[in-house]
Amino acid sequence: MDKNENLEFVTLEELRYKLMQDPEFVAEYKRLEEQEKLMASLKAQREAQNLTQKDIAEKTGMKMQNVSRLERGLVHPTLDTLSRYANALGGRIEFVLN
Repeated sequence: MDKNENLEFVTLEELRYKLMQDPEFVAEYKRLEEQEKLMASLKAQREAQNLTQKDIAEKTGMKMQNVSRLERGLVHPTLDTLSRYANALGGRIEFVLN
């Protein structure tokens, strides 16, 4: 028996629909979506202020490659890291509970 005989192919939309039925998956998906929005906002503000990733690294004490990873969503930032990034932009992080 060929090892590929039992494979079932599904579309990406079918997979997404199935995964979105799982409450744990949905909660994690929403958490990551919020994190992505926050980082996009911080990056947009950095760019609006004509600051480079190097500028942010110097102001926060982070390495430039870590700023890049953060902005690309490759790492899960701590509250301290997000706060330092926001402070480097002259702002702060606020939480809103809905």
